[in-house]
Amino acid sequence: MGRIDRNRDIYETWPLEIRQAVLDGKVEAGMNADMVRVAWGEPSEITVSPAGDETWVYKKGGDPGSVYYPGSMGGSTGMGVGGQGIGISTGRGGTSIGATGGIGIGGGIGGGGIGGVGVGGTGVGGMGTPIVTPPTPPDIREVVFRNGLVVRSDKP
Repeated sequence: MGRIDRNRDIYETWPLEIRQAVLDGKVEAGMNADMVRVAWGEPSEITVSPAGDETWVYKKGGDPGSVYYPGSMGGSTGMGVGGQGIGISTGRGGTSIGATGGIGIGGGIGGGGIGGVGVGGTGVGGMGTPIVTPPTPPDIREVVFRNGLVVRSDKP
């Protein structure tokens, strides 16, 4: 609704079916650039083909993924409990969770990880089993303009 309110002066001049499409967040063939901006906002990028068609690309979300090695560094006020399973340490260095044993109580640089031990002093844990989050692709939508009007658009 915010984009419509900010563009109320031009929105009110459009035919009823165009206003309804914009209100519903739809982009349809025959719309001009102002109508698309009010419906979907500013594009992430704009490309122009050699033939002169302009493509507006809208990208949202996505994550490159990550690999996290728990238990490699703990903190200063940590407490870890583990046998063959888990070690947890929190404090100045962050929170770590070791996946292969480890005991840590009190201060230290460990507490989790492979055989990490820290009791009131300094304990250094090794790398735990990595936690992997796979990448997720962004949601990508395109709108293609020819001679200033939409000729093709992806669904919202």
